Amino acid sequence: MKEIVKGIIASKGIAKGIARIILNTGEISKIQQGDVLVAKFTEPSFTIAMLKASAFVTDTGGICSHAAIIARELGVPCIVGTENATVLIKEGKEVIVDANKGIVFSADE
Repeated sequence: MKEIVKGIIASKGIAKGIARIILNTGEISKIQQGDVLVAKFTEPSFTIAMLKASAFVTDTGGICSHAAIIARELGVPCIVGTENATVLIKEGKEVIVDANKGIVFSADE
């Protein structure tokens, strides 16, 4: 496994899934059940996608951010404040979100 990005642990757990980069609400339909939602940030309009995702990873935010709160409510692993996950994580690649350590790994390597 190759480390891709680190961030702040917002909701502990480990999940594996296909990374889907969501840069605006027009892209939320890309998320399928079990995918990993990767975004600059989340907002209430992302809820439909968040309900399907196995984990959330965001560029911004802290433990009180929207993504963090929803992740804890749903019991989904979440890493926030990575600064550049939407750039470093590749769309369609399988990743492992280790929110016990605050690290996203490539599942392919």
